Amino acid sequence: MRTPRSQELADSIVELIDRRGLGPGDPLPPEPRLMAEFGAARNSVREALRTLQALGIVEIRHGYGTFVGAASMTALSPSLLFRTRARSRDDLSGLRDLLEVRQILATDLTRKLARQRDDELLAQLAERVRRMADPATSAAADGEFHELICTAAGNELAAELIRLFWSVYRQTEALIGAPRTPSDALVAKHQRIVDAIAAGDPEAIGAAVRHHFDEVRGRLT
Repeated sequence: MRTPRSQELADSIVELIDRRGLGPGDPLPPEPRLMAEFGAARNSVREALRTLQALGIVEIRHGYGTFVGAASMTALSPSLLFRTRARSRDDLSGLRDLLEVRQILATDLTRKLARQRDDELLAQLAERVRRMADPATSAAADGEFHELICTAAGNELAAELIRLFWSVYRQTEALIGAPRTPSDALVAKHQRIVDAIAAGDPEAIGAAVRHHFDEVRGRLT
């Protein structure tokens, strides 16, 4: 259990990383220097570093030292997965919350693409839609479809959140049973999104993304 002192130290180490302009992969000062800088005991420094390691902010390489981590959103996956499962056991409220936030982000990210005409992106999306017709490649193509939209939208934080929500949803999908959408309907839903992007119509994009989530929403009621 984190102590107030270890949390304070963790915050101070994050400030140190920011103050020195350190980036992913850069080494942190060794433990003795951190102890001296913050006037802290070794155990307190180690507890603070373990807290930051769990969040992906630092990476501890035994025998080599401590380095700045990538702080990927995947570090949040276990807690979000636990929260979603725990709140979904009785009334599926956790999954409904996850779906709602994911839809809000997906709608805004996809609408950003209405301002640009990217024929290469449209071709890549269309190729994923074609692969959705084959049950053997459908799930992978579906994930790649949304990855492409996230990348093209250019908001890396939102893109990481979408990837996190996608991963957690896939791991909790057993709570609501297998999808009931046949392959042709899955293809049609995603093609509608592609067509709306190609038309550059934000309203049509919003309607297409909302339609995309209707099947899952129906399984949660």
